[in-house]
Amino acid sequence: MKSLLTFVIFTFFVIGSSPRQALASPPNSIFSSPDSPIMRIRERIEYFFAFNTQKKVIVLEKQAERRLTQAENLAKTKSVDQIPPLIKSYETLKERQGGLIRGAPTIDLAGVKERTIEQQSRIEGIKKDMPENAKDVVENSQSTVIKTMIDNIRADENEEKVTEFTEGIKNVLDPGTNVILESAPEVAPGANDINPGNIDYAP
Repeated sequence: MKSLLTFVIFTFFVIGSSPRQALASPPNSIFSSPDSPIMRIRERIEYFFAFNTQKKVIVLEKQAERRLTQAENLAKTKSVDQIPPLIKSYETLKERQGGLIRGAPTIDLAGVKERTIEQQSRIEGIKKDMPENAKDVVENSQSTVIKTMIDNIRADENEEKVTEFTEGIKNVLDPGTNVILESAPEVAPGANDINPGNIDYAP
């Protein structure tokens, strides 16, 4: 056990001590790509050493941000076919984070809400030049992340805060998006109302 811990700490040190390599690396580099073996090891170590729920929430946020940054870099190089898996991974991390938040009401929910809104704005920019089938995958992930956040707000706060969050989301979604604001009183701009309480879709 001691030797394993020593190996883990050494690996973390080696990975973490290469900032110049990471910053200078291309989008698919083993030092920057979230899908690379080195980065996967680093992220597992990060999570392992997050000894309380609040730290785990922060680590998951950092890892989710890493995927969005990678997706933005790929969008700039027009490598859009590699973006949906990254956004799907982002969705998984945000869902995992949401599960931790539900079990720890002392978490800074306001900060998570603010970052989630800002992240949806970034994703809207990422998907602009994507083909429709890839865009559908990304928008499904957005819908899941938003619903997870709404469920947490409803459980820990109230409907007024849900409305406040969905208004923030509406302000960053492009008109015509197919992102679903499930369980929210309103949806993205241009959406047609169906029935109160139902799921509404933007055109």
